[in-house]
Amino acid sequence: MSSGAGAADDVAAAFVEHVHDRDRWARSARGPLALVNAQHVDHPQPVWPVPGSWAPAVGGLTVTAEAADGVVVDGVPVDGTVLVAGDTAVVPSSVALPDGFAGTVSGDTLCVWDPSSEAIARFAQIARFAWSDDWVTSGTYVPLVGDALEARGGVRDAAGDAVPVAGHVETVVGGATGRFVAVRSAAHRGAARLQLIVQDATSALPEVDPGSTYSMGRFLYLDDPGAEATVELDWNLLVLPPCAFSYQYACPIPPEDNRVSVRITAGERHPVDASGAVLH
Repeated sequence: MSSGAGAADDVAAAFVEHVHDRDRWARSARGPLALVNAQHVDHPQPVWPVPGSWAPAVGGLTVTAEAADGVVVDGVPVDGTVLVAGDTAVVPSSVALPDGFAGTVSGDTLCVWDPSSEAIARFAQIARFAWSDDWVTSGTYVPLVGDALEARGGVRDAAGDAVPVAGHVETVVGGATGRFVAVRSAAHRGAARLQLIVQDATSALPEVDPGSTYSMGRFLYLDDPGAEATVELDWNLLVLPPCAFSYQYACPIPPEDNRVSVRITAGERHPVDASGAVLH
């Protein structure tokens, strides 16, 4: 086998692993299809569909419940009022709830997860375009420095919070030249990453365009070189945002520079059921 054939096999195997990982993530107990409620808590209130009264607190939320309610925080049944530590705590709380539900706290929001949700039961796979090396391109990453860094502005995430703009990626995609805004993303397996929030001509409702992708756009992640450098952009790895799977997520708005008029027929399209119908 030639070295070229071996490299192609490695790329194909990595893409198959990527596909399987994404499908597993979508249907997992903390995947987007399992999120059945994400409720902002700014005063004592009930949260559907779980028992207890939930209230804002420093470091998370409190829950007030009786032992018969079946709320368990950090392994201890609740009978009274206890703190549920949020995701910024050194050790965030785990919350077990009746009927197999679980809870997590993000900021002042209680997220309720159902690993047996209707959406998980319906889900078959993430529909995607076939992999093609035509959609593997190179570009130039130019970080913001000095005065540009101070005047970089911001991109809003799904929660409306500003996300730091790291720089720009200049590349040609689908025959069009683009200068994409790159934001900082959470580290992946210990490596720093950049994120492009992209909308293209396939971003449309499926009933309007049978060849569509999720209307609000998709994400492309790439390694952060930390300085101006040539970077690889594998558009086959465009992924759906969590809001493509559940109305409980808000969608980030792609920056104007990241809205392109070409059709990027690569990457993920929609979550679908066994018949191929779009879930959301």
